[in-house]
Amino acid sequence: MGKMTHSIKSIPNLVSDFFAPLQSLLVLFPLLGFFFFFVWQGLEKAKLQRFIHERTTAKEELKRKNDELKIGIVSYTSAERIETLYRRTYQFLPISLGNRTVTIELPPIPEIQAKSKP
Repeated sequence: MGKMTHSIKSIPNLVSDFFAPLQSLLVLFPLLGFFFFFVWQGLEKAKLQRFIHERTTAKEELKRKNDELKIGIVSYTSAERIETLYRRTYQFLPISLGNRTVTIELPPIPEIQAKSKP
């Protein structure tokens, strides 16, 4: 009986002896958590910066193509070109007032400025 009482009294000691090596993990776990959080945050920041760079490059390419298309529209619809085509088609017949083509120039597309940037 004495031995049984001794083992029951030593259970808290056995539990504390069992968890003693785990105390260092309680200190290391938050440190590792912060380390992995900052690594993850850095990777996410790099990924988002790459995404922004790709979108900015695509935007510039689309602006360039848009400008080329505007130039094409203006050159293909110029009064001189249309008049030349008309003269070729109708063998240099004089252009009457009713057959004149008036071209208009497209207004530039306004740039959307970000108001949040200082």
